[in-house]
Amino acid sequence: MKKILSAVFLLLSLFSAVFSIEIKHIREFALFQDEKTFISIPGSFFVTEDDMLFLIDKKASNIKIFDADGKLINVFGKKGLGPDEFILPFVSAYKKPFVALADTGRRRFFLYKKTGKHNLEFVKWCLNLDMPHDIALMNDGEFLVAGSKLDENGKWQNLYIYDCEKNECDFLLNLAMSYGYKSDNDFEKDFSNKLEYIGAIQYCDWVDDNIYQVWTGDININKINIKTRELTSFGKKTENYVPPYVTPEIKKAYFSKQPKVILDARSRMSYVMDIFTLNSKNVALIYVGPLKKNKGINVMLQLYTGSGGFIKEVELLLNAKASTSYELHFYFKRDKSLLYVMDTRTSEEFDQVFNVHVYRLEE
Repeated sequence: MKKILSAVFLLLSLFSAVFSIEIKHIREFALFQDEKTFISIPGSFFVTEDDMLFLIDKKASNIKIFDADGKLINVFGKKGLGPDEFILPFVSAYKKPFVALADTGRRRFFLYKKTGKHNLEFVKWCLNLDMPHDIALMNDGEFLVAGSKLDENGKWQNLYIYDCEKNECDFLLNLAMSYGYKSDNDFEKDFSNKLEYIGAIQYCDWVDDNIYQVWTGDININKINIKTRELTSFGKKTENYVPPYVTPEIKKAYFSKQPKVILDARSRMSYVMDIFTLNSKNVALIYVGPLKKNKGINVMLQLYTGSGGFIKEVELLLNAKASTSYELHFYFKRDKSLLYVMDTRTSEEFDQVFNVHVYRLEE
């Protein structure tokens, strides 16, 4: 009996520990802009250990660097084909002291080293001839990549570890499996009827020996153990989640190029926007939508155990002014358990305003 009671108390304590994660809004700040440093089209961003925010500007093809109060400190890079020049920088990653950047225009991965608070020193570049959706830096400068790439057999793979030094890929998930399909035939049947209209973007992160990957169109998290290659999947679709769907009207709008119809349809659905590991024990997923009247877009944060147990779902940014999911960007600073969310709104003077909201995830 004592052993049974001890086991029960142990389970209760573990249960309590898992459910003790709290999300607290810490602060928010606006990113400074002027006519010389106007933010054109923001892409991904990251925050360093000394609270410097590095924002990828896709259209301006540079990196704008802000301090903890949103003051612009430096602008790195410019459009071009020379040293420290980019064409279409798309996604970034940071792992002290290295910065990784995927430039889809130049079809290259760039690796820099952060020096001081706001300077970057070039380390190397690597060729990447395909489309990365999301990247993360792993040990020894390896890139974890979510995005399509052909393997040596001419088959499409959608999740892999790229060794820039050796120019080798360790493929983890093929195209069909990354979208939750068991076979290539099932995937191909659904692509032209569904996936093509919902979007192909995928997200990934890692911790210890485990990699997590998810597609924007479904709450279905793939977990792969690097050593054993064991694949498991999990995810909880709550009453707040509205799975993306495709109608004849949506298909017609794509063919006839009616963006307003498409955006209106998307505003009634939910889209997964990111996944990140809190630590070796917990994983978080972010999805947005559907649009709430007079409140702007809503942001939902789901928390899971590393093995896939659902913990809870929390709504963030009740007063966010972003009108579409495209105007939201996320970064999780693991060493301090801080979640940064950047939203975009248009002022009464029709200027774009970029606000950064900071949350702490406490256990």
